[in-house]
Amino acid sequence: MLKMIGACMILLSTTTFGFRQARAYAERPRQIRQMRGALSLMRTEISFGSRRLDQICEQIGHREKEPVRSLYARCAHYLREMDGVSAFECWKRAVEETWPATELKQSEKEVITDFGKTLGISDREDQLAHLARTQTHLEVEEGRAREEQERYEKMCKSLGILGGALIVILIY
Repeated sequence: MLKMIGACMILLSTTTFGFRQARAYAERPRQIRQMRGALSLMRTEISFGSRRLDQICEQIGHREKEPVRSLYARCAHYLREMDGVSAFECWKRAVEETWPATELKQSEKEVITDFGKTLGISDREDQLAHLARTQTHLEVEEGRAREEQERYEKMCKSLGILGGALIVILIY
């Protein structure tokens, strides 16, 4: 009886691990799409609005879901609270703090951080051009993320289950 409980625990833990890994592959394209949507909101605000950057970030933070919500909310907070610091420093700090909560990879982090370098230092048209370029880069990354999802999501689920079964067979 104790062996059966142990075998079930092993199988359950490896299956859970496999499904968590698969969820990470499924979550990454969604988060990239969400980031692109937030950048579209920012693009619209810059094009037609006349609000300050901290207000724009705060509004996007209220509209979006996690983890993008935290990124924009923290950036807005830093823009208001850290007097004399550049918009890039506020953006970079927000990215560094919120990145561990995402499923995004280093390539997306570089694109988002590079976008922050141009934030608030140029005219409206230049800002819009940088936003468009950033969205294009994220679109490419989203395509790659979808390919990885298609390639590895089912495999992770299967390996979790089959790996657990193999361990149980080898132990008993």
